Amino acid sequence: VNHELRTPLTSMTMAIRMLRQTGLSDDRSARYLDILEQQCAQETNLINDLLALQELESKQVQLQLEELDLKALIEDLAATFSQKWAAKGLSLVLDLPSQPLRLRSDRGSLNRVLLELLTNAGKYSDPNTRIALKVVHPIEQATHEVVLTLSNTGPGIAPDELPYIFDKFRRAQGATQNAVQGTGLGLALVKCLVQHLNGVIAASSCPTSDVQCCETCFTLTLPQVLDGKI
Repeated sequence: VNHELRTPLTSMTMAIRMLRQTGLSDDRSARYLDILEQQCAQETNLINDLLALQELESKQVQLQLEELDLKALIEDLAATFSQKWAAKGLSLVLDLPSQPLRLRSDRGSLNRVLLELLTNAGKYSDPNTRIALKVVHPIEQATHEVVLTLSNTGPGIAPDELPYIFDKFRRAQGATQNAVQGTGLGLALVKCLVQHLNGVIAASSCPTSDVQCCETCFTLTLPQVLDGKI
């Protein structure tokens, strides 16, 4: 934790020292201000994630259950991410039920889980690839559960790293090698939130026909389909 907190502070301190120099050009001043803004945002995100995890782990968070439409929630997020990913050439392919999918769940927690998973998929996808999100309700199992899978193609997760992917401050080798920005808390927060919702989440990562790429898939199982139907 000390390292994760101190790294942005070190960068901010260096940027401030450089800004104190006289005779800086406008371009260099703007560059150091950009560094300050970026590192401040990273520090804020880290502190917010730490506080959220602390609340969840101490059981201080109460579920605010309400009836919601999971399909509509996903479609709203998909519209936002599709625009965000356009510059990277990423396409989001949805496979959703034709009818609304009603759940009784906590909207804020569920939205945060989906937001983190989609953000992660975008970060670790190779340019000009496809991200696939599918929602199914296995009626044949006679269970009131809904299963969501989110898959992407990219550097993947090494087999020896996969068991620890939901640990705090655990970042896959691909993240560090490719200098992917993040707090190292996103997936830990996702797992805590999913457990808070009485759900289960798992991850897999397998090589594709292109040996340099892997397909990484997160599978989220949620309870409380209200009427057991789609």
